[in-house]
Amino acid sequence: MTSLSSELKIKNMMLRNRLVLPPITTNYGSSKGLVTQAVLDFYRDRAKDVGLVIVEATSVQATGRIVPGSLGLWDDSQVSPMAGLVKTIQKQGASALVQLSHAGPRCPPVPGKRHGFSPSGVRFRPDVDPIVMNAGDIGQLIRDFSRAALRAQKAGFDGVEIHGAHLYLLSQFLSPLTNRREDEYGGDAKGRAFLALEIVREVRKNLGPDYPLFFRINAEERIPGGLVLKDALVMAKLLKDAGVDVFDVTLIAQGGWKEAEGKTWLTGSSALPKDLPSGANVALAAAFKKETGLPVIAVGKFGMGDAALCAVQDENIDLIAVGRQMICDPETAKKMLTERDLDIIACEECLQCFASIGRSEPMACKINPDLPGGRS
Repeated sequence: MTSLSSELKIKNMMLRNRLVLPPITTNYGSSKGLVTQAVLDFYRDRAKDVGLVIVEATSVQATGRIVPGSLGLWDDSQVSPMAGLVKTIQKQGASALVQLSHAGPRCPPVPGKRHGFSPSGVRFRPDVDPIVMNAGDIGQLIRDFSRAALRAQKAGFDGVEIHGAHLYLLSQFLSPLTNRREDEYGGDAKGRAFLALEIVREVRKNLGPDYPLFFRINAEERIPGGLVLKDALVMAKLLKDAGVDVFDVTLIAQGGWKEAEGKTWLTGSSALPKDLPSGANVALAAAFKKETGLPVIAVGKFGMGDAALCAVQDENIDLIAVGRQMICDPETAKKMLTERDLDIIACEECLQCFASIGRSEPMACKINPDLPGGRS
């Protein structure tokens, strides 16, 4: 019987167990997108017992960072520091992926640079004016994702994940809420998936058939007019055919529109409301597995109780992501694997981690005062 301790092979990558540290934006990187000692410390402490570490959203363009301290793979100078991070993670026994991302108009302001790329000009913050992408912008983005993937491979990562979720740039193309284009990159689910498909095909072509390629996707967006599961599953089948090996299934759990000083912008969060239980997203991940036949990662308050084990044993979920709980207690995975749940230092769901990042500060935690913090 499959358990949390069971191994899993994905292409040429063998995972020692079913627990995943998901991509957690720390804002611990340097202003140039480089790995710092704070980054190394954060991942070293959390790679000791999980099977897989997915390094936080790493930008493929200098103007596409989620926060000022986002890591980057837009330049060859970033490869060597990333190789040091890979070695730090693998030395602890975990496999290492990196999530490749572009924030689109959710990026911080970049004075003097053209930024805020968007499918249709929907605003996501009052201080960044979105720019509707033209054919040249789209072609450059595809090339930059592919080049970043090659840099990740050169740095020694065991695989890459493309970030197509959480209303960042690729997610905005996938969503009918933010994609109102009338060209080949808009329209129905297939049209809205076209950019993601082009990126996946290019990345797969350059990395070869045996290199693990993950894709993070919203199963649904719980905002009126947002992506629905039916369309997300259509996209998933297309992405599988394009070369995706694993779906990292998430969602927009809540969000809406804000208005101030004559500007209107969209907000969205992946954090489940407090009243939802552990494993509330399992059915979404199970739907992707049933539709595509590919391995899936489920996420959603899995740090406490038996929800993680039940998801693996009863719902045939392949991998379980434990995020916020691993921020406040880096030994959560070890305690879960040794059935010491009562020893876990519980996350209070206060969202201080989200709030600190939202202020472009280094990630902080109410429970864990020992986070490395800071940027160098």
